[in-house]
Amino acid sequence: MLFHVTLDHTPELCPIVTSGSNPMPQVIARAGDTGVNVVSVFGAKPQHCVYLVLEIDDVAKLNDFLDPVLGWAKCDITPVASMI
Repeated sequence: MLFHVTLDHTPELCPIVTSGSNPMPQVIARAGDTGVNVVSVFGAKPQHCVYLVLEIDDVAKLNDFLDPVLGWAKCDITPVASMI
């Protein structure tokens, strides 16, 4: 199944602002270990949002994959399907 995931946070919780580093490369690197296939990742830095399309076969894998971001991001998750 495909899922569109929006991660957003306030500027005060932004890991780039608070720690000076972008955690997303490390989060994405965990995908294979958690059984998640990352289809695409986009960021909107001024809006403090990251958009992902992920392919998984078990929602528990999605929860495991997202675990590291739960301290600084709110996750909106929507099942999606190709329209073409």
